[in-house]
Amino acid sequence: MAEAAKSLELKRIVMVKAVVTEAFKDNLVKELERTVYNMDMQLQQMENQSKNYIEDLKKKGMLQQVTTFKNQLSNEKARVLASKQDLMAKIQEAKNLVLGSEFVQGPLEGPVTVSVGDNLYKKVGAAEILVKDGVIAEIRNID
Repeated sequence: MAEAAKSLELKRIVMVKAVVTEAFKDNLVKELERTVYNMDMQLQQMENQSKNYIEDLKKKGMLQQVTTFKNQLSNEKARVLASKQDLMAKIQEAKNLVLGSEFVQGPLEGPVTVSVGDNLYKKVGAAEILVKDGVIAEIRNID
């Protein structure tokens, strides 16, 4: 009785890249600006809610908790503001992208079948999908 060919399905990372077009740049900038706007709204909401909470704690004579809460609030604001600054830098980078260049959008996970005799490193590594205005233009390194 002959031995059946053995194969196994694995997961691999597939990098998605986009060809930079005017439409891509516009969409990327708008998406980043929308995220910044949402962060501004989050900060405003945090500010409003914290004022009420601090007043409530003061009325109850819980001054130690006020200090602790203010420190936590300050740390959270600093974290959000740092994220916002990072996004502002990304907006500037997006505006400066060169048309026709490739922009890494991020990884996706995809299946790959491996069999006895395959080169594992070629099978699971470095696969890419190149997208132009949302349409797959090329699939690379899928051997």
